[in-house]
Amino acid sequence: MASIDNQIAKEEIKMLTFSLDNVFYGVNVNQVREVKNFEGATPVPYAPHYVKGVTNLRGEVVPVIDLRKRIGLSDKKEKDGAGIMMIVQDKHPIGVIVDSVIEVLTLQKKDIETDPESLITDRSDGVIGVAKHDKDLIVLLDIIKVLSKDDLGNMKENVKGFQIQVQKATK
Repeated sequence: MASIDNQIAKEEIKMLTFSLDNVFYGVNVNQVREVKNFEGATPVPYAPHYVKGVTNLRGEVVPVIDLRKRIGLSDKKEKDGAGIMMIVQDKHPIGVIVDSVIEVLTLQKKDIETDPESLITDRSDGVIGVAKHDKDLIVLLDIIKVLSKDDLGNMKENVKGFQIQVQKATK
């Protein structure tokens, strides 16, 4: 898969758009395996504050991340109609909760600002740009960078341990 930076270098890019707190965000469609309605998650003790828990995806235990908490937004209960984007990192699915999934947009390179100085923070490496679409601004994220490699590695280990505990408990 080409990197996000390489894809923005092309004339257009397809982004799955979603909202959090009435702000529009977009992620490359190639980073998303599927989208579902969020139906809840089973809490996991001692998980990081942004890990909602785990869910069952066709027999596989999948960690679920509350993107609102992960990117530092205010903590709110999920709204009716909340969605979950299933992304895959190193062949492992991870669920990411958002307020609502909106649509897939084809954005033109000319409408994307890839170096907005106003977005630079110590955690902004996952922000790849801002797109103008109609009258809206869409913050473009590299969801894999937002969920840093350390976080993803720790979640994989925690889920493996949780799966082993569940298997032992059901025997």
